Amino acid sequence: MWISGQKSWLSSHFKIQKTPPMPKLKTTLLQSWQKVNEAWRYAIVAFILLRLLYTLWSWAIFTFQPLAVQNFEFAGEPILSIFNLKDSQAYTYLREVNGEILTFTPAGTEHLTDRETGSVWDISTGMAIQGKYKGTVLRPSKTPPSRLFPYHGVAPYPGIWLSVWQRFDANWYISIAENGYGQIPGDIHFPPLFPLLIRTLQPVFGSSFLAGLFLSHLAALFALKFLYELFLGWGEPNTGRRAFLFFVVYPAVFFLFSAYSEPLFLAAALLAFKAMHKRSWHWAGFWIFCAFLIRLQGVALLAPMLFLMRQDRPFLRRLSHWAGLLVAASGGLLYLYLRSISAKDTLPLVETDLHARLVFPWQSYAYAVHALFSGSAAFIDFLNWAITTLFLILLVAGWKKIPLEYNLFTAVSLAILLSRMVETQPLVSMSRYALTLFPSFYILSVTGKGPLSRRVIIYLSILLNLYLSGQFFLWGWVA
Repeated sequence: MWISGQKSWLSSHFKIQKTPPMPKLKTTLLQSWQKVNEAWRYAIVAFILLRLLYTLWSWAIFTFQPLAVQNFEFAGEPILSIFNLKDSQAYTYLREVNGEILTFTPAGTEHLTDRETGSVWDISTGMAIQGKYKGTVLRPSKTPPSRLFPYHGVAPYPGIWLSVWQRFDANWYISIAENGYGQIPGDIHFPPLFPLLIRTLQPVFGSSFLAGLFLSHLAALFALKFLYELFLGWGEPNTGRRAFLFFVVYPAVFFLFSAYSEPLFLAAALLAFKAMHKRSWHWAGFWIFCAFLIRLQGVALLAPMLFLMRQDRPFLRRLSHWAGLLVAASGGLLYLYLRSISAKDTLPLVETDLHARLVFPWQSYAYAVHALFSGSAAFIDFLNWAITTLFLILLVAGWKKIPLEYNLFTAVSLAILLSRMVETQPLVSMSRYALTLFPSFYILSVTGKGPLSRRVIIYLSILLNLYLSGQFFLWGWVA
């Protein structure tokens, strides 16, 4: 009796111990996750995977290649530029020593070696400490480090895990947020809403750069959610999900995670379209107003707005039509007013400081083709041309495959983007600007649905993504 009682107690005791709470918790979490809206699930997973990928990739770069060393010609000088990713210290020297042009490579984190003689050079002083040129000091370049690594008066962020994202346009926006317009020649070319939001959130984060990163990350997450909803609403689910995947692996998608304006513009444009389709014209006008003040490309949203208004009869005889148009147009008028009081030219027909001017779109494209055949083009010039050509082809090929209002947005956007010609780099930044041409990714999904073409698009995109993001972290111009 006692033994059987003990067995009963032990068995009941161990039964209790054999029922851990974890499986039940796991089931509860899984059920909760399944209840989340599908678009949010895909957006959150894509966002986390991308952020994890870039975190690991940046770690690999600043661990195994902490020095960004470049040997090149600039302004008639043979220049050596050095940037230390770990402390953001930068140096520029002349590569010419006793009439010989040297080529330098990293040797640890504090020294360089030249390929010609094998001499070892100290980075901070420019002095050779071993080898043929021992005791020789490299002359400073006339081009200061601030010209090649432009922070525009903004302090580099001290944490290396995030500082690799503080590059190029991010510093323009941060500088405007901290100092206002007029501190840097050409800063008025950057519309004010993104810097204003950064300035508003700066006290919360204690850093303008962190505020900019937060805004970009938040906007990117919402944009991914809106994109997934949009793509799935255009046709069969597999095509929509494939379009979403093509966008997520796009070579320049990493710009969504820096303090750039693309994610904010993308979110505003998608919200404007959602409001247009609900015939909520005042909200559509508000989001276009925001888009205007984020990027001048916002004017492209007026074309689909007028097209959809025409279907909402009677056209321009509703108060809501005029209210929406007035709110939308006021964004452009406000930006022109800010230019009129801050810049010499209200309309940016010529941007002397940026070597840019307005031309007809075909002139910009022809200039790029001429530059490619001249033999002076760099890899990024070929990539910008290839992406521009691809998106032009997709626009024509998919004209009837998606709702017309989205094609109008893409067509006007391309016309606007191609109308600005930068003489020093044809089709500058088109690989990045193409992020905002979101309808083209669906057309790419329709035309690239075969197994082979799908693999080519995905694998090539991932390889280019890793290459371009790595160059971006190392201060390489990739857009």
